Amino acid sequence: MSFLGTKRFDISAPFATCQCGHMSQVEKIDTYHDRLYARAIYLEDNGTRIIHLSLDLLCFDDAHRKELNAWLDDHYQGVRLITSATHTHYGNDVKDERYQAYLMEVLKRELSDIDIREYQSLSYRFKTVRYDEVGRSRISGYETHNEYLTVVTIMSDEPLVTIIVHNVHPTILQANVPYFSAEFPGYVLNKLTERNDGVFYSYMSGAMGDISSRFTRDGQDYTSLALLGDKLYAKIESLLETGDIRPLKLTYKEVYIPYHHTYEPIDESKIRNELTPRELETIRYGKIMRSKIDPSTSNKGASMGILDLGGFRFIFYPNEIFSNYLDDIDIESSILVSYSNGYGPYILPIDFPYVTYEMFIDTLDNETKENIHKILRETK
Repeated sequence: MSFLGTKRFDISAPFATCQCGHMSQVEKIDTYHDRLYARAIYLEDNGTRIIHLSLDLLCFDDAHRKELNAWLDDHYQGVRLITSATHTHYGNDVKDERYQAYLMEVLKRELSDIDIREYQSLSYRFKTVRYDEVGRSRISGYETHNEYLTVVTIMSDEPLVTIIVHNVHPTILQANVPYFSAEFPGYVLNKLTERNDGVFYSYMSGAMGDISSRFTRDGQDYTSLALLGDKLYAKIESLLETGDIRPLKLTYKEVYIPYHHTYEPIDESKIRNELTPRELETIRYGKIMRSKIDPSTSNKGASMGILDLGGFRFIFYPNEIFSNYLDDIDIESSILVSYSNGYGPYILPIDFPYVTYEMFIDTLDNETKENIHKILRETK
């Protein structure tokens, strides 16, 4: 027997907070263009119980994940919690202590009564395609060709749950829009939900440290967001019934990866002349962020979670990892998910030649990155 349950609920703060994602977001606001949601999927099969929780937030730290997992373990007896953030830069401030307390209260209340149903058996299908109409490399002169869209559907006699994985930063909007928004992932999920087809939809952000809409968007207002969101929605629709159907055989494990850091200064003489004004502006922000790094608080390591549906694997990783790390996995049977099971800063390729904003935030040494490559290759 297998069990599956879903629940979507509002996590928008009922009080003013700052937004979270840009350094310039310092004013508290209480206006919502669209609501922020959490989407929970309970899945039990093959002796494994998991809850995947996708949040319309910049991130969800690992300390709160572990606290929530301990609480859920008492309630659901042996469940493993996997958290993912859609990484919207226009959600409530995750560092706001009042919001943290409110969010945990809501999560515990809502997750305590997921409607879980029993099935004789479950199956799934998936499809991954290259897709760059929403976003491409946001670094001038650097192309990755690693922009991917994955659609996974879990089903019984009919489709029950569809999960979207897309590796593009949800930063179409300007930094200082005067409202909260779930950005284009929320826009697309709302359109999918409006299909009213009885399917539960969720979203995960992929390996997108270097990918955004910088060179694909026409503007940075909500109209521009909707334009790209409509393109993504149409592409997802074309993939919903594709892929071979396979029996679900669920397993989950976590692998701990120790981190070693280096805090060498960045050689600013290598900043290129052909960068856009926006890239130069972000480099200025990067220098500010670099000056604020406290080695005593740097992450000592990270947990990589591997959820195997029975031949297709979600690989969950907390950091804002660059898309070249997708080269280490078999894209026909796996996908890498960022901002999951905690949060960590950028991970660039080894010896990346370009000076970018992300380089100022990345402090991992080459030995650590080589180990990440090795562990990812071992998932094939």
